Amino acid sequence: MYRIEITPRAEKALKKIPSHIREAIKTKIDLLQYFSAQTPQVKTLTGSLRGYYRLRAGDYRIVFLVRDAVLVIVVIDVFHRGKGY
Repeated sequence: MYRIEITPRAEKALKKIPSHIREAIKTKIDLLQYFSAQTPQVKTLTGSLRGYYRLRAGDYRIVFLVRDAVLVIVVIDVFHRGKGY
């Protein structure tokens, strides 16, 4: 199992999201402790974000980094899909 860390940037973004949507996103983040690259709705990012992953949570995206050596997942940002990367 992975330990989940959330950056201040992601925490700030979560606070701006309506509470009923925020809870659904937090549920998805909690499920990341069982991360596998084959997890449904997880995509590997490319280009300047190579090495990062994206998880879809409704109309929102969760961008995270996996540190396999220490079994930690770092949630970098959460944003509405229309805002882009």
